[in-house]
Amino acid sequence: MKIKKLKNGKYTVRLRIKIDGEWKEKRLTDESETNLMYKASRLLKQAEHDSSSLKEWAFKEFYALFMKTFKEGKSSPSTIDLYELAYNQFISYFDEKIKLNSIDAVQYQQFINHLAVDYAIATVDTRHRKIRAVFNKAVHLGYMKKNPAIGAHISGQDVAKTKAQYMETDKVHLLLKELAKFHSVARAVIFVAVQTGMRFEEIIALTKKDINLNKKIITLENAWDYKYTNFFVDTKTGDERTIYIDESTCQFLGSYIEWHNDYLKQYDLVNPYNLIFLTYHNKPVDNASCNKALKKLCKMIDSEPVTLHKLRHTHTGLCVEAGMDIIYVADRLGHSDINTTLKYYSHLSNNIRQQNQSKVDAFFTLETDKMPQFLPQTPQK
Repeated sequence: MKIKKLKNGKYTVRLRIKIDGEWKEKRLTDESETNLMYKASRLLKQAEHDSSSLKEWAFKEFYALFMKTFKEGKSSPSTIDLYELAYNQFISYFDEKIKLNSIDAVQYQQFINHLAVDYAIATVDTRHRKIRAVFNKAVHLGYMKKNPAIGAHISGQDVAKTKAQYMETDKVHLLLKELAKFHSVARAVIFVAVQTGMRFEEIIALTKKDINLNKKIITLENAWDYKYTNFFVDTKTGDERTIYIDESTCQFLGSYIEWHNDYLKQYDLVNPYNLIFLTYHNKPVDNASCNKALKKLCKMIDSEPVTLHKLRHTHTGLCVEAGMDIIYVADRLGHSDINTTLKYYSHLSNNIRQQNQSKVDAFFTLETDKMPQFLPQTPQK
């Protein structure tokens, strides 16, 4: 840093600094040489900080720091997986060497538009929220000036419009008849899903002690972590609940448990936890197998295909159709918030709609002889 004294008595210095990633020349002037040195030192230090924090971070490097510092050991394995999926697609679209501070709002929106071509809106939104969280932390730490993900427009395929959200009541009856013809582990899971509305991970965690056929109840204490630990975990809400089951469900489960005992002997399986949906792989049946069996059954009864999770929606509709109140239904499904149950009502079955329409007719329609007579009015001049 070379300071020169001008003819007017002032002091000046020329500095070459990096501003927003580009080298630029900056001239400073002051009447005091000491003040000038102070100003120049501060400017050089600030430029060095800006250059290292805003331009030298690769997205890949900051992501690794973000996950290790703020997520590992603090988030669930499923959440970590979602971050990894978002990161991999982000890097695949841009480049592994992309700089953290080089992505602007337009480029980020183009990334979102790219995802929207092949993915559902919900999936695109999930990827967006994870990447946005990474950028938010970078801004908070001073490694970025602003978050390019803020204000992004989320789009994608609306799969809800193309997939059935529930099975109509007449098809449910046909499904139950098909399920009663013979036993398999996957078919039994499907039956329980229809009749109880339980989540898949709750169903496959059931043991013999959880089912009391005399009292007609299922006591739900655990769920089964089929993705990571392959062991019992708490239910989604962390609460235990008791589900009442009807006589036909009791008969089905009694018959199935007898069949499953023989099944265990046939494959010489050890079942230390008395799981009732254990397969010959010596672990509970997987979700894919159940959905594959359900898809085949839907085809047999000429029904639009639904997933196992949609049978939970279906059970909600059946409960409403049977006249059960919303509080009981919420408790049966294990919803901690009744608003969660209400969301299912947006997919009411045709039977429920017709019942409600009939109630409208019955309640609001006046008898003909009691209807008020509306005389034609003479137009006013």
